[in-house]
Amino acid sequence: MAPLTCAFTRPAILLAAGLALAACEQAGTGPPDMETAEEASAAVDPMDTADRASLSDREVADRFIEVFYNQNRLTDGFEAWVHPDYIQHDPNSPTGRDPTIEVLAAHMQANPQMTHDVKRVIYGDDGAAEGGGTLVAVHYHFKRAPDDRGSAVVDIFRVQDGYLVEHWDVIQPVPEEALNDNTMF
Repeated sequence: MAPLTCAFTRPAILLAAGLALAACEQAGTGPPDMETAEEASAAVDPMDTADRASLSDREVADRFIEVFYNQNRLTDGFEAWVHPDYIQHDPNSPTGRDPTIEVLAAHMQANPQMTHDVKRVIYGDDGAAEGGGTLVAVHYHFKRAPDDRGSAVVDIFRVQDGYLVEHWDVIQPVPEEALNDNTMF
């Protein structure tokens, strides 16, 4: 089993890119290709599926995560990055991309203020044993509305051949009181 690695959030990537640019400017070399970290981040359109076959499983997952969780464009993320024969393991959700899109559209309409605050993303290659691909776990704080305590959620996806092809999830409501001072995130 290959070691798992944790992804960085968009702000962390922007900070790292900004620090790298500052180091280049201090050294007098200037940025190699981009003038700002924002331009570097904007260089990849997360909805661009034209090069799907050449993308790594991680790049596919990162683009989906940007659209689905960070931009809160659930149906767009599914239409672009989820395979039509999507396998769903959540017993409260239908299997298949299109039936899931119908449920997501209704969910978005019923909860227009919902948020998905991604805390960490973990990548691994254990999917190879179950038919290939990479497993990606997205740990986030889901809230239906700003004043909602929300739930701690872990979505696990199998990514293969440029698509998210399979999904599992674990959902735990955030309690009012805890037996420790640690957060769920």
